[in-house]
Amino acid sequence: MRVLQVIDKSFLGGGQTVVRHLLDGFRGTDVESLLACRDGGPLVEAARALRTRVHTIPFDKRFRPSAARRVADLVRSERVDVVHAHGLVAATTCWMARRLFGARVPLLYHQHGFHHHNYGPLTIGLRRAAEKAICRRVDRVIPVSSADLALLSSGGYAPRERLELVYYGIPEPRATAEEIEGARRAARLESGRPVVGLVGRLHVQKGVDVFLTAAALVLEERPDAQIVVVGEGELETELRELGRRLGLKDAIRFMGGRPSAPFMPLFSVAVLSSRWEGLPLVLLEYMAHSLPIVTTDAEGCLDAVGEKEARIVPRDDPRAMADAVLGLLGDPGSARGLGESARARFDGTFDIATMTRRFESIYREVLS
Repeated sequence: MRVLQVIDKSFLGGGQTVVRHLLDGFRGTDVESLLACRDGGPLVEAARALRTRVHTIPFDKRFRPSAARRVADLVRSERVDVVHAHGLVAATTCWMARRLFGARVPLLYHQHGFHHHNYGPLTIGLRRAAEKAICRRVDRVIPVSSADLALLSSGGYAPRERLELVYYGIPEPRATAEEIEGARRAARLESGRPVVGLVGRLHVQKGVDVFLTAAALVLEERPDAQIVVVGEGELETELRELGRRLGLKDAIRFMGGRPSAPFMPLFSVAVLSSRWEGLPLVLLEYMAHSLPIVTTDAEGCLDAVGEKEARIVPRDDPRAMADAVLGLLGDPGSARGLGESARARFDGTFDIATMTRRFESIYREVLS
């Protein structure tokens, strides 16, 4: 069976990381994967490193038919059996390839969460209308959290029988002792002092401003704490300035876009301060590392963890976040128990093999 994975952007965000994991997970199976995406990003290099054939497509949010024609030509020339489209732009382009240019193979829309918060009121309405139109025209819609499944069903996006909830799966995060020590040196972390860490894109969605405010409150009671932020994004300058205004000074380390895996084993407490989520991959990585977690009550986060696996606090509440962090720093036994419970939930639920088995089953179902 030959499956074309399609995503419009080729930088390594959440959706692109899921695509990379699928390409990796299907290696050596009966599913042969191909990739179509924009040229020039790290996803292209990552796919080629996995020996996946990559076809570059000039995706455009104006939905020019040239991209759809390229997808249709690719489906025919490569004898593709199923198209697996990630995100609204890719799914719309693939539907146009089927509707206008005769690429009549089953089409899956991997929805990756609702991201209407990123747009203005007029654009939100247009996106919702476009999403409903696509959901009604594909063979399966794949939400990534139970909250998104409920919204897609109750909101009339797609009939319930066309919706298939599939949780993300990730490979076992690994970092060598040398890489971990390199991360410690890069962040100038002192042994014996607690580390409160956050990994995430520096975007309003991730609530890093709330985390920094909470960190300042933590430092009032635990001045020995070291604060680490791993991630990059459009708010970096603004967040650095906020850190200065909060008086964090030398207590905080902004580590930019470095690989996150070597930093996570250094965290005493791992925080995710998101305002909204589909299903956050970073939270799954925390779980795989058996870390004590503090996260928000964003619906996608609650699909990954409950009260047995994390301390859950309201969104946009730095005082509650700080209290949860301080509670874990002051009670190593509880922190260790949370981490062990998080790892137990990760195993068999969010591993990459479980995800790829679910998708292979869906592929075969839409082909039957």
